Order: sequence, then structure tokens, then C-alpha cells
Amino acid sequence: MTKPAEIPRDEDWAFQPRFRVLRVGTARRGIRLEEIFWTVLQQIADARDCSVGDVIEACENRLEKGANLSSALRVEAVGYLQGALETARRKIGRQAVRNHVMASPSPCFALTGDKQLMAYNPAFIGFVQSRLSSLATDTTGRGVRLSLDIQFSELIEKLKIEGSGPATVGFVIGVDRQLIRGRLNAILAPLTEQEAIIGFILPN
Repeated sequence: MTKPAEIPRDEDWAFQPRFRVLRVGTARRGIRLEEIFWTVLQQIADARDCSVGDVIEACENRLEKGANLSSALRVEAVGYLQGALETARRKIGRQAVRNHVMASPSPCFALTGDKQLMAYNPAFIGFVQSRLSSLATDTTGRGVRLSLDIQFSELIEKLKIEGSGPATVGFVIGVDRQLIRGRLNAILAPLTEQEAIIGFILPN
């Protein structure tokens, strides 16, 4: 399988046209496209485990006689990106965060950069109640304060490092004047509109 296409870093790379001669089926074809479209066509080829020429051939076979192949390839690239975006949208967002939290059998929560609990599961409330005996049994997450022993922005940057995995950090939960201290494993929450983490509380 070929190595996934890497996106160039030059500011104007996407607009640069490039002429390429490729084998398309049994023939060789010369095609001029902007770099961004060549990059996406390579990504399509990587996803299908084939060559860019194979992608072009499949696209060409769907065209009506006399249709513009370059335009069709641009549409093919945009269609692929649109499909990838729709797939990603189904996997991110506030409901996706809640699903991650609720699926955890251990105490778990989602925390935003402004220290707001976005989501928490019943095990989290049980964890708090078990350590604060004076708390009412019908206590919810309202009034629960949570802070980390690392700057939130620093934790986010650490988690964004490729291959870093979960980060283990300390936390403090406050309810009224009572405090609970412990450690948790943090991962990035699947959100795009704001930074947030999902925290999995570790047993003492």
C-alpha cells in the first residue's frame, strides 16, 4: 500500500497548476490540475489502495462523450472531501462527547477550557458521593467544581502531539468547601467548536 499523501506546507501550494503524464488504463494521459486536486486524488488512491491513474480511469469511464476530464476530476476530489467531512461530522460534536462519557463504566466527565462540566456519567456522581458522605444522594453535577494540576491550554497542546496517547494528570473536585483529590487519564474530546477533554478517573 502506498504512503498516504502529504499536504505541502507552502502558503500558495494549492493554487499551483501542475502538468502530469500518467498511465490511465492502457494509455498515457497528460492532465493539468492545481496541486490541491492532485493531493486529494492521491488521498483517494491511498484509500482505495490503487494508483492515481486508476482513480482517473474510473472517473473517465463515468463521463459522457466529450465531457471535460479535468473538471470531472475536480468534482471527484471535492465529492471525496465532502463525504469525508460528513463522516467526520457524525463522529464529533456534543452528542458524541456525551456518548463517550456515558459509555465508560468508570467515573468519567468532559471538561471545557472554562472549567465547565459538559458531560458526566452516573459513575462520576457515585464517585463524588462516596467520598463526600455529607452529600445528598440526589446530588447532580451542578455545583461541582473541577480543576486540573496543569494549565488547560498546556494539556490540550500535549494531547495534540501525534502518538502522545492519554495524559495522566491530577485533579481537584470541589463541592461547597469539600475537596476530593485524585488522578485521571485525559484525552481530547471530539469537538471542533471548542477545546475540551474527556477525563477518566483512576482508582486510588
